[in-house]
Amino acid sequence: MKLSAPLTTLALVASTALAAPAASLPACSSTSITPCSCPSGTSYEESATFAVIGAKAADFKAVTSDFFKTAWLGAVPFATKGPDNQPGSTRTTNFGAYNVTEKASSFIHTFQHKSFPYSQFLPSGSFIQKFEQLSSSVPLEYTSGNGSFSGYWVTLVASSIFQYETAVVWSVYACSTGHPQGM
Repeated sequence: MKLSAPLTTLALVASTALAAPAASLPACSSTSITPCSCPSGTSYEESATFAVIGAKAADFKAVTSDFFKTAWLGAVPFATKGPDNQPGSTRTTNFGAYNVTEKASSFIHTFQHKSFPYSQFLPSGSFIQKFEQLSSSVPLEYTSGNGSFSGYWVTLVASSIFQYETAVVWSVYACSTGHPQGM
């Protein structure tokens, strides 16, 4: 087959690029690209949840986009620091046996494939919110004793599709060891 040589070459180039030494990769963070470098002894993981919600993006944003008001996540911060919805602000929340401190990384409004500062109102309600586990709380040991989170990063994207439809993507990237089992 005539494609076998180009495909073999492409596979070799891709495997060489992805197998770059960790020292040459940027550290994983809410603003890094993949591949990235996790702390020594940890593994990189990622997951994404996709949904289409029968609501205006602006209504979804009103419920979910406030960094300090997270009841919709099932947990409310007991400590906050800095101005709400500003990069660098932190929230500390109790998730069962865990007190987790997270730092806001970025808040961006999107409209017609353009980005705007979070302080600017956009009628579509589309937005991107990024936050991460505060580095001072790394590693976060599992209560099961089976490992730890050694940094996680979350990106929440809400995009207006139609007047009453919003596409939502919740992406989690993490460096960890073991398995939480019954966190």
